[in-house]
Amino acid sequence: MPGYCLKVKPLELLCAEQLHETQAATLRVLWETGVRIESDWALDFLAAHGCAVDRDEQRVRFPAALVEECLQKAPRTFRLRARDPQNDLEFGGDNLHFSHGSGMHTIDPRTFVPRPPTRAEYVDCVRVLDALPTISCLGCYPYFGHEGVPPVLAIPTGVALKMQYSTKHQTTCYSQDCEIFNIQMAQAAGVEISGAATSSAPLTWSGEAVNCARRMAEAGFAIVTIDGCIMGGTGPATVPGSVVVSSAEHLAMIVLVQLLRPGHPMIIGHFSVPLNMATGAPAFGDIAASLNNAIFNQVWRSYGLPRGNGSPSYVAAKTIDFQAGYEKGIAGLVAALSGANHLLLHFAVSAEISAHPVQAVLDDDVARVIGRFIAGEEVSDETLAVDLIHKVGPIPGHYLNTAHTRKWWKREQGMPRAADRLTYPEWVAQGKKTALDLAQQRVDEILAGPPPPPLAPGQVEDIERILAEARAYYRERRLL
Repeated sequence: MPGYCLKVKPLELLCAEQLHETQAATLRVLWETGVRIESDWALDFLAAHGCAVDRDEQRVRFPAALVEECLQKAPRTFRLRARDPQNDLEFGGDNLHFSHGSGMHTIDPRTFVPRPPTRAEYVDCVRVLDALPTISCLGCYPYFGHEGVPPVLAIPTGVALKMQYSTKHQTTCYSQDCEIFNIQMAQAAGVEISGAATSSAPLTWSGEAVNCARRMAEAGFAIVTIDGCIMGGTGPATVPGSVVVSSAEHLAMIVLVQLLRPGHPMIIGHFSVPLNMATGAPAFGDIAASLNNAIFNQVWRSYGLPRGNGSPSYVAAKTIDFQAGYEKGIAGLVAALSGANHLLLHFAVSAEISAHPVQAVLDDDVARVIGRFIAGEEVSDETLAVDLIHKVGPIPGHYLNTAHTRKWWKREQGMPRAADRLTYPEWVAQGKKTALDLAQQRVDEILAGPPPPPLAPGQVEDIERILAEARAYYRERRLL
């Protein structure tokens, strides 16, 4: 099945006592401070199940016993279905699945100037993401819409294009009730989606997010809860403090969902970065974000629920360059080693401003290297190779012509698809192509090949009908 598996000892930054203190602090916040839930039905529902509810402040305080009970109800592993069964995903445990970030705009990969993508560029982007083998599933957005699409229709239009031009599982987002139409399109196409519900830091769940989670639960689709704590802004400047805030937000939604539908699958998505105190913008690519992911992953490994990290895809670099490479590479490796099950890495170029398929192809190599590293090493008689070493002996012996080498060299090496590994004379003779040139060449090759198998004609017609109903829905509400 798609994805990788963590077969080495997970990275742990907290000792057992520190881990317990972090969990205890989170339970204290849930009971003593509480979480704001901006939904009348959710307030009534939680009050009926033993939570202390202040309706004037829309604040809910969660008893520790109820939190722990609901944690036990959430499944530790589950399968997410894709349009092509070969792309089905096993989530949880030690499995790691890569996905992609997003950008408001596309860019010219030579000038890096952002601009809105066309519909054709949106489709090309989805096709490239679908073709990259390290991407197990598609995320909420590639681009935030395309030319000619009103903002209120950007999400459902993108969902429809991903359904038509990708055979992989996708996560969908929500705004202005658009999850209603996302769910209908998935049901019409006979595919399974997962639905994101994002908290509003600090310690708040909006009515829109709560309603989205309820609708996804009722439809039987997995829910991805996503936090967004900015260290020093919407959360404490310290990593442990921000992890407590983020964890409390997730646990509040876990209680709500597991009371609504015990055993409903949930993925815990973490997206926390520090605040750049010089500019007031998020400090994407900062090492504090990686420390935050590592501690968050350790805490949630102890809870046992599938968890994901979103920040590795987003960098402070403004171009597809060395800085982007090391920011993504370090962040991705730390997240994977600390036990992320779901990891955004590919595609984003400059923060959340821009993205491009060429960057995704380069990130595919980074993901391949990370996946190879976390797989660790097999230690056996065959890999220790004592008999072979004895047979070859000292110089002039060598291993190049042995069956052992022919069998093992491709397994041991991380083979890049875009990076240059020619010798210098070969590189000169072949035109001095950079990694950027080779990545663009691979994008062109993907787009020149056959597209994914299409949906059935009737399914496409149903999707178009549902999009038309969405337009009418928003026109009636004067959002178009």
